[in-house]
Amino acid sequence: MPVEPMPADLLEYSSSLFAPDDATLREMTRAAAEFGMPAGWEITPDVGRLFQVLCRAVGARRVLEFGTLAGHSALCFARALPADGRVVSIERDSRYAAFAREQLARAGVDDRVDVRVGDALESLPVLSAEAAKTGDKFDVIFLDADKAHYPEMLEWSVEVLRPGGLLLADNVLRAGSWGGQTLLDPRSDDPRILAIRAFNARLAADPRFLSVIVPMRAGVAVALYEG
Repeated sequence: MPVEPMPADLLEYSSSLFAPDDATLREMTRAAAEFGMPAGWEITPDVGRLFQVLCRAVGARRVLEFGTLAGHSALCFARALPADGRVVSIERDSRYAAFAREQLARAGVDDRVDVRVGDALESLPVLSAEAAKTGDKFDVIFLDADKAHYPEMLEWSVEVLRPGGLLLADNVLRAGSWGGQTLLDPRSDDPRILAIRAFNARLAADPRFLSVIVPMRAGVAVALYEG
């Protein structure tokens, strides 16, 4: 028989059991709204729990994320790491970076999160140089910055991602429109939409990765780097 879309009540049932929205995340969301950050851009608790399960599954100790915003994803990653684990989070907006540092300190994970200010693409050479100098590669890379640069960041990721590590990317099935255009609109000329299409196609065909898109929130790409 045909498989029907999952009803909203069952999704809510699953989230309430496995990924409850705890007080720290709620306070972070409230403070972000008061600060004036865009509403709804942060990852949801169920996506955060997915990331935690994946981090534990690959024994992650070093995580790199692009796009800190208020710090929701950085907090979820930090919670999944051992005491000597480290999250490096790149945020373009210095005000958001400062806000995230404050929130992560209140959550008690600031010793595991290094929030850096910088443009995602401009940060790549620095991160590559650091990895080459120390020999320390990342166990998990999470893309959640400018969607127009996802394809370039996919190609770059293999420089600093260890074999057996994970590449994650948010918004790869975004249902809403960008500039009145949607992901599946064949006439779309929005660079973000074109880039996400290219990223998805390249990731699916790349023999170095074993990949899937999880249809949670706005779509999360999960790719195991096999080298």
